[in-house]
Amino acid sequence: MITTKRLFIEKLTPEEIPVLMEIEHAPENCRFTWTNTKEEHERELDDPNVLTLAIKARDDRRIVGDVIIDLDYESEWFEIKRLSMKEKNRGYGRETITALTKYAFEELKMNKVWFEAYPDNQVGRHLYESMKFHVDGVLRQHHKTPRGILDQIQYSMLKGEYDELKRSGMFGDLQTSE
Repeated sequence: MITTKRLFIEKLTPEEIPVLMEIEHAPENCRFTWTNTKEEHERELDDPNVLTLAIKARDDRRIVGDVIIDLDYESEWFEIKRLSMKEKNRGYGRETITALTKYAFEELKMNKVWFEAYPDNQVGRHLYESMKFHVDGVLRQHHKTPRGILDQIQYSMLKGEYDELKRSGMFGDLQTSE
């Protein structure tokens, strides 16, 4: 479990899959994230290279979001495949990404944290860019969705970049524990 000032980020249980699906299929989220079936989520829970995590408020343990991470230990990368928040505009997304980035680099010893975003995900893109994630490029017409075939912007942060940002104080004030 990863603990921050306001959140617990922990392995999602099979009983919590319906809540995850409610969050990911909400109209304000499914425009910007991939969605899975219940069976796909169940398989992910058993996959050692996938972390399916519930983001819970520390005050009452309510689920405020979820995140799915793909891990490649050989290439040392940590992909935030999907992040969906039920409770928006409270800073939970920033707190979660900060905690996961710190966890990836400091605990798992990864070399790269990365993810993709659709160009019209203005809120997400503003967040990622404000956190100093590098824009690696645009995968043009890369993913077919009900909205059409969309571009995806790829973002990443390397271990050395994280170390520099941490020295500058950007990641210094976050208290996490596993």
